[in-house]
Parts: sequence; C-alpha cells; structure tokens
Amino acid sequence: MITTRKLTCIALVIGASALQALAGPGPQSLNTPLNTREQASALKPGTPVAMSCAKCKTVMINTDRKGILAWFTPKTKHACPGCGGYLKVDTYAVKGIRPAQYMHTCTKCGANSAFCCTSGHTEGM
Repeated sequence: MITTRKLTCIALVIGASALQALAGPGPQSLNTPLNTREQASALKPGTPVAMSCAKCKTVMINTDRKGILAWFTPKTKHACPGCGGYLKVDTYAVKGIRPAQYMHTCTKCGANSAFCCTSGHTEGM
C-alpha cells in the first residue's frame, strides 16, 4: 500500500511538471506524506496539502489550515468528486508509535485508497 502512495505522488510530479513553468509551484511539489494530525498542524500557514484517492485518481488541494485539519478529524466524511464516494478518516494505533496514524478510506474505492501529502517540511518524518 505504501508503494501505491509513492507511485501516486510520483504521478503527481510527472503529470503536473508542465504547470510549474506556467504557474510556479503546483501539485508536482506535493511529495511528503502526512500521516498524523500533528504533522498537519505543524505546517506553516498557506502550505498546500493534497488529499488523493489513488484508485479513482482524484486529487484535492487545500491551503486553508482549518480545511486541512478537517481532513485529519476522525469519523468525518469528505465528498470524493472523482467517484462520488466519501473519503472517511479513521485512526489506528501502531504499537510503539505515537501519535496515532490516520487512514483515509474511500467508500467506493476501498480501504486505505486515499492519503494526504504536502510540499512542506514536517517534524518526525
């Protein structure tokens, strides 16, 4: 599953490389995975964060801090414009790892099909 995430991030880099020449930094620079709410909270204001559903190829980019943190609020749903499903957020604990990790799941594309990434540096990565 980590391989799918990395491949999708790479696809974002390749697919959007032409945009950089026209509009500056864009989705191609969103290559740092976000796994915890604490990592999302540590980002500087205005840092772009993408939530992507790997199976239906939907990418949503947000720079609003409140909107980004909503993507890391457990038991919330966010509409997926690509497949019409909902992206749900759940937490899970991995023994010895604090804070809790977040898993984004699309109701139509399946478990662990969605993830978040950013261009900003986060602590603990």
